[in-house]
Amino acid sequence: MRPAVLVSAVMVVVLLMTLPPTQAMSHCEKPCTKELFPICGSDSVTYQNRCLFQIAQCYNPRLRINFFGRCNKRG
Repeated sequence: MRPAVLVSAVMVVVLLMTLPPTQAMSHCEKPCTKELFPICGSDSVTYQNRCLFQIAQCYNPRLRINFFGRCNKRG
């Protein structure tokens, strides 16, 4: 391998290692509509709709739907 290619490869690896965890986990991110259909998650967070809940669930597979609606309604 030529030195210039090796240096470029090392720079890419270093760049990837320094990315914040949120960027490293971007496989969970997807476009969502802005529809309002609130879901209260098992983490007591109200998610605006199912799509946003699914993104959160991708990051936290233990997350479940408590009920449909805002969390503070049943507090």
